[in-house]
Amino acid sequence: MSEKKSIPSVLFRVIGVPVIFALLSATASATVLEYFVIQDQAEPLQIQTKGENHRGIVTDVLKQAFEGTEHQLVIHTYPFNRYLAELNKHKDKNWVTYGSPAWGDMQAANLSAYPVLEVEHSILSRADSDFAYQTPEDLNGKIAVLLFGFDYPGLEEQIEKGAVSEVRVKNYDSAFRVVDRLKSVGGFVEMDLRLKYHLKRLGFTQNDYTLFEVNNLIPKYNIHLAYSPGIDPELQQFMDKRLQEMRNNGQLASIISDYL
Repeated sequence: MSEKKSIPSVLFRVIGVPVIFALLSATASATVLEYFVIQDQAEPLQIQTKGENHRGIVTDVLKQAFEGTEHQLVIHTYPFNRYLAELNKHKDKNWVTYGSPAWGDMQAANLSAYPVLEVEHSILSRADSDFAYQTPEDLNGKIAVLLFGFDYPGLEEQIEKGAVSEVRVKNYDSAFRVVDRLKSVGGFVEMDLRLKYHLKRLGFTQNDYTLFEVNNLIPKYNIHLAYSPGIDPELQQFMDKRLQEMRNNGQLASIISDYL
């Protein structure tokens, strides 16, 4: 009896083992995409609370893109300088964040075929000040409040020439406090959608602060998904295809409207 093999045992050797290897292979082929998030400086593109409760325009787009697939999104949250270092450190891996052709380094190295949205900039000043903006010359001799580490194409040339001074801050709450102290001497220059998001978050209205568009200083530009230079080409193609589908079926517009 001990030398005889039962039918179930034979079937396991003939059929069960290949099936098991197939299942293991399928599990191994499920792609992990690392998603890098900037801590406390990227709202409403990326919103989080102490590294948890992730949402925001870019985050929601990525979650929607992966919904119903075998792919897995693994989120990492870092302060801005550490965030940039991690992008460079892992440039040969599969990661995604957001970026723009108007910026540099890893946030412009390998962008999605389609933009997520177009952004413009404004300068925020106190409503009770006599500060006003119409042309770039109106900033001559003024102070621009800016976030640490961020790029401001157009404005930075004015700063380098010495026409405009800059004060860098770590977050939006600090920026509003500096604007309160500056009054008519300057204002906070930032993406219009970010300014409006934080005005709403902090409970301010047009009676507290005024926004002036600065498109003639910082031209409008597109925000894209930014991929690592070494990302799996098939994964990038999949992401681009999903982004195109979301643009065409209205999902992308719906996500953006939730934060405006």
